[in-house]
Amino acid sequence: MERNGTVGVDRASTPTLLAFGTGAIAVGTKNVVFGSWLMLYYNQVLGLAPYLAGLALALALVVDAISDPLVGAWSDRVRTRWGRRHPFIYASLIPFAGSIYLILQPVPDASQSDLFTRLLFLAIAVRLSMTFYEVPRSALGPELTKDYDQRTLMVGISTAFGWLGGAGISAIALGWLFPETAGYTGSRALLNPSGYVSLAWIGGLVVLLSGVASTIGLHSQIPNLHVPKETEKLDFGQIMGEIRETISNYSWLMLFLAGLVFALFIGLHSGTEQYYNVYFWEWIPAEIRIFPVIQAFVAITCGFATSILAAGREKKRLAVRLFAVSVLLGPLPVALRLLDGITPYSVFPANGTDLIWWVLLLHSCIMVLLSVSGFILIGSMVADVVEESQAQTGRRSEGLLNAGPALAQKTMSAGGVLITGLVLSAFGFDVPNPTVEEMRRPMEKLALAHLILGVTFPVVCTYLISRYTITREDHERRIGELGYSNTDSESPES
Repeated sequence: MERNGTVGVDRASTPTLLAFGTGAIAVGTKNVVFGSWLMLYYNQVLGLAPYLAGLALALALVVDAISDPLVGAWSDRVRTRWGRRHPFIYASLIPFAGSIYLILQPVPDASQSDLFTRLLFLAIAVRLSMTFYEVPRSALGPELTKDYDQRTLMVGISTAFGWLGGAGISAIALGWLFPETAGYTGSRALLNPSGYVSLAWIGGLVVLLSGVASTIGLHSQIPNLHVPKETEKLDFGQIMGEIRETISNYSWLMLFLAGLVFALFIGLHSGTEQYYNVYFWEWIPAEIRIFPVIQAFVAITCGFATSILAAGREKKRLAVRLFAVSVLLGPLPVALRLLDGITPYSVFPANGTDLIWWVLLLHSCIMVLLSVSGFILIGSMVADVVEESQAQTGRRSEGLLNAGPALAQKTMSAGGVLITGLVLSAFGFDVPNPTVEEMRRPMEKLALAHLILGVTFPVVCTYLISRYTITREDHERRIGELGYSNTDSESPES
């Protein structure tokens, strides 16, 4: 219940946790479509030059970056009978689902300029509609629970559902949408245009249904959420001042800088996953259809188990250890495969063998375990900054704290995406309808570039995360000082 402008419930019920998590299915679906399939589709299937595809996706990211903090600050201040966040989320659902559907539709006999324009405007539509969906939705998290440990559970559940959406769409695509045909044999089955038409329908439907289920499921929480003062109107000058105040928070700044480095790292890998499947590991889609299912099982398990592992421990210390191990293990398969080309003997199993199937499956599951658990802890650490910022500024600015970093992080990621497109063109991925053999040398160059990035960037991220300063004791003391009572809270099962 509302109490003097604060939220009187500091723990969330199990249905609330599940409803919040369900909304991440839509985000996971979109992330996989954009991160795994879109570049390959427009470049290798539709024939758009990779540097133009990278430019379109980078420009869309810049628009997205600008819109995130504006929508976050707007939703921090708005006063409606449906609260601060729900009106934005409801309004976004149909545009979000519809633009996901449209961006994967076939474009017969289109010129390079037509393909570029189509990809640019539809990518902007997807990202803007997702901004109006995800920025307010994620801002609900710190309001729904203020408990130090339950926040880890909430982020874990949301992460688990996100993986369910992303891995689910991948498993469906690999298992059923891209069978081998006379025209598309072996790993080139992933280039069959008909599979993308089905992927468009399924992706759009999943986004719509999961978004509706989550938003309706959280609607009953509206009376318990923070109501801003009537004077909290949207003002650009005030937003800039609040952003400057936020940057002054040291823990937030360390996570922000780590996010910048990681955003560039992700941007430099964006859209290349399926290139590896087609040209580096040479997988037939059906051979790896079980991979996303098993990976999702590991991620979902981590989503629920990380909060148990972290109970009674400091989040930062555990996160740093997880990321340190991932730095050591992550680049190994690519490094060992590249060594095969320069040593007189083989140091990694050959493509098409049972052994490489098991090795890569095991490696991917270990990396999912480490990265998912680590990012669950990071998400929980970000939520804990909300109360520290409130104590410093007198405002609850979940929307700004969650979305503000996106302005710089997504701009960095956009730079990475643009560079990826240029690199693909420079390395020789402009070849129309290539064979796997023709792409072998370009793929080795791309893998070597990613290997160098995979060693350096994560080390910097891990160091920055280690500089975070909020502890369990700090958070629990601050919760008491702000009037969020732990003694009168609801049971998590109520």
